[in-house]
Amino acid sequence: ENGTWLWTPLLDITAEYRDQILTGAKKSGIKNIYLSIDSYLDIYTMQSGNEKDTKQKAFNGALATFIKKAEEHGITVDAEAGWRNWAEYGNSYKAFAVLDYAIEFNKTHDTKLRGFQYDVEPYLLPLYQVDKKETLRNFLALISQSLTKLNNSDLEFSVVIPEFYDGTNDETPKFSYRGKTGYTTDHLLTTLERRPGSKIIVMSYRNFATGEDGSIDVSRNEIKTANNYQTKIIIAQETGDV
Repeated sequence: ENGTWLWTPLLDITAEYRDQILTGAKKSGIKNIYLSIDSYLDIYTMQSGNEKDTKQKAFNGALATFIKKAEEHGITVDAEAGWRNWAEYGNSYKAFAVLDYAIEFNKTHDTKLRGFQYDVEPYLLPLYQVDKKETLRNFLALISQSLTKLNNSDLEFSVVIPEFYDGTNDETPKFSYRGKTGYTTDHLLTTLERRPGSKIIVMSYRNFATGEDGSIDVSRNEIKTANNYQTKIIIAQETGDV
């Protein structure tokens, strides 16, 4: 996997900007783009009517065109979506609305998304500091319910997580989930086994690779653990000037 994220709202991507991104990605050897479709929620929450239908049509058209142009450059596209509170009570409908959209898009279009990706980061919630175990269980429940929705879909599935979900540095606790005790990474790997070909993207964000606390060091445990599962690990890096 050699991919990159594109966070620009879909309907804000001009033809010129799209072509610039895709040309640059091809030159850099990028094979897949994780395209944010969070902005679909703006359409989802609109009242039914002509305006909503027009926006939906424009969104579908923009996505189909982006995928087609990407394919011309030998690049596949995954839909990406997520926010820190999407696994919490009263907000999971947002996750399911976007996932349902991606599933339906592939069923009704010749140009298809390769996959769907969640970037849900509940550890950024104030609630996480109050009850880490319950917050992480909610996250796993969201993933489990989403897998059920994906049963009749051709979409691949990937989940973005921080590098400390394996319990390193005691940043997250061990907890019980569905009769098994382990860290979030352990539970997530077990859950994703229900869908062969799933991936976990670990945000191993460092500005050096080797040595203590480098990208390799903080990713080693996830890769070692995943060797016992079908689900594979992708190591994500910051490549901009940060």
